[in-house]
Amino acid sequence: MNILPGDVLFVWGNGLFGEAIEFVTHGPSHCALFLDAETLAEAQADRKTGEVLLSNYLDREVHLEVYRDETLTDEERDKITCFARAHFGLKYDYFAILAELARFELNIPINRFREGKRRICSSFVNDCATAVNRNWSIVSCAPAPIDLLLSGRLTRQGSLKGVGGQCM
Repeated sequence: MNILPGDVLFVWGNGLFGEAIEFVTHGPSHCALFLDAETLAEAQADRKTGEVLLSNYLDREVHLEVYRDETLTDEERDKITCFARAHFGLKYDYFAILAELARFELNIPINRFREGKRRICSSFVNDCATAVNRNWSIVSCAPAPIDLLLSGRLTRQGSLKGVGGQCM
């Protein structure tokens, strides 16, 4: 599989916290942005936004899928990855997870919720897209990974297999 900068990795089966998100949203628990074929930019619980190697996910028993915005130019892909790097160091927003819970489980709209200087994985990825005037989410506030998938703006490229990293 040919992975390009700006592609998005969606993760299922990412531990107990991830399984709770998957149960509530009926979608992936995590997403990250490819900086290159081996490196991702992500917002992850328990640490600040930053880089992580794809091998960290390939070494786990998780389901991984790669999606792409087919309309991006190479220049836009560069801008997206530069934006991601420029925003490394943001803290994780646990309150946004609670806002997602309210939206999905209690059907309480969260249109007024703003993350400020903190991010969850999917809002960080969508922020990167907005750097080139794209919006990959169906909601405006604190999107969950499923909100990026349901937008129809990303096209599935294929699956990566955790534990061994074989492409499918």
